[in-house]
Amino acid sequence: MINFDEFPPKYDPSLRPPALTTGLIVFTFMLCVIKSVTSYTFESLILYPRAPLDLNLNSISLYSLFHVNFFHWICNIFTLATPLAVFETRNGTIHTGVTLNLLTVIAALQYCIVGLIFYPNTGVIGLSGIAFLLMSYMAYHESKFRPIMHTFHLSNSLEIKLYTLYVPFVVAIVFMILFPSSSLPGHLFGITTGYLLSYGYIDKLYPPSKVITTIENKLSSLINFLELIVTFYKEEESLVTRGSVGYKPLFNQDIEHGAANAASHGSSAFVGETRVLGTRESTV
Repeated sequence: MINFDEFPPKYDPSLRPPALTTGLIVFTFMLCVIKSVTSYTFESLILYPRAPLDLNLNSISLYSLFHVNFFHWICNIFTLATPLAVFETRNGTIHTGVTLNLLTVIAALQYCIVGLIFYPNTGVIGLSGIAFLLMSYMAYHESKFRPIMHTFHLSNSLEIKLYTLYVPFVVAIVFMILFPSSSLPGHLFGITTGYLLSYGYIDKLYPPSKVITTIENKLSSLINFLELIVTFYKEEESLVTRGSVGYKPLFNQDIEHGAANAASHGSSAFVGETRVLGTRESTV
């Protein structure tokens, strides 16, 4: 399979795919199949700005699992699969699941609060908001090692620098141009949620590691069975990656420059690592 411990990921026939990433892909595909072959539309699970006021907690936590059609699903999975797999291999399977649940709700609440004023009748579904939050999380950490992603030399005297930290915003604008029916607010709140994760503002919302370890011990038989086909990244092993080892940059370029830049700022290591916009629903 793919070795997601390196970037760009490389094919390694001895590896099995990450458990949560694989499960999410399979589960969301099955939901697409159900929607396409039945008359069930999952209307109640579309996230509308009034969801918190209507106490529609299901849509707040589950809206990202559903898609308008297979094309929407394919686009989102293509965007999400690699960053999610990288995150899971470095942070642990259950930790990643907890992260996705927390960030999905946090992004949804931002969308709803702003939406009550600016787009009260526009709903969203889809996984691309999750893709953007992982993108901004990685952009934040990568910027420590590689502050400038690329410099465009327009002339001898004019150049434009694309800062790594702001790459997700550029991608969101490109998405808006290429896919006018996509939800720009949904993507932007995915980005801001990723930065909240990066800066550690939601760390206290995580359960203690020993709770996750206890859950893994209780489910050891199931985990052992799953590891016949997928790789389950356990909490005890992932603590090393998230803690003492620190964040491992995706790209090797400019690491020395980034490290020197970090040292100058007093940091020695980087720990942790459907629009149809308008009246009904937007793709996220």
